[in-house]
Amino acid sequence: MNTKLDFPNPSQSERYRVDWMADLPAASVRRLREIGTRRLYQDGQLLQKRGDSAHHVLVLISGRLRSVGYTAGGTEQVTRWMEAGEVSGFSSVLGNAPVPVDLVATGDVEVLVLPRKPLLDFLSSDAIASLAVARVLSLRVNELFDMVFIRAEDALSARVWATLQRIAAENGTPQGDRTMLRISQGDLAHAVGASRQRVNGELRKLQAANRIRLGYRWLEILNRE
Repeated sequence: MNTKLDFPNPSQSERYRVDWMADLPAASVRRLREIGTRRLYQDGQLLQKRGDSAHHVLVLISGRLRSVGYTAGGTEQVTRWMEAGEVSGFSSVLGNAPVPVDLVATGDVEVLVLPRKPLLDFLSSDAIASLAVARVLSLRVNELFDMVFIRAEDALSARVWATLQRIAAENGTPQGDRTMLRISQGDLAHAVGASRQRVNGELRKLQAANRIRLGYRWLEILNRE
């Protein structure tokens, strides 16, 4: 992502968000539903914890998930929000590696749990599904590069604005000449990697410059064109 952009491009609003099952043949989707188990979670419930063994892949059917990591000092870092259709766990299952982040339900959530062994058997016999997995993982790597470059910004103002653009491109809802984000200032501060007070100060400056509009647990990025 070009962190110098002034407004998130609506045509790129889902460039890293992939509904893995949406483009699969009907027979493949039926097979996945047969081997999977649906589970429901309530707001704030933990679906997986960093360091867990990779026993399954999660497909988000409905709701929203917070993906959370931690610094060496234990500070929480929100890495992204998963939307319906997205998948978590492929890198751990395929790499036989521990789960890298916590996943926390935001509101009511339903997921399809795909156990490791049946899923690997399925992928070994379904080339289209396997290529779709490769696409998911490739886009996730690109997203991580974006996050690294944003964190490398020296000025806090640049990091806040670039982080807002990244989240808007992934999780925002375009509404005419603006993009709505459902995010608290606390979560945004975790995503930026700065204190809530300092991030709030930068948000106030952006609002004064008529670049955003602040609300309770939401904000709008305004198109200045």
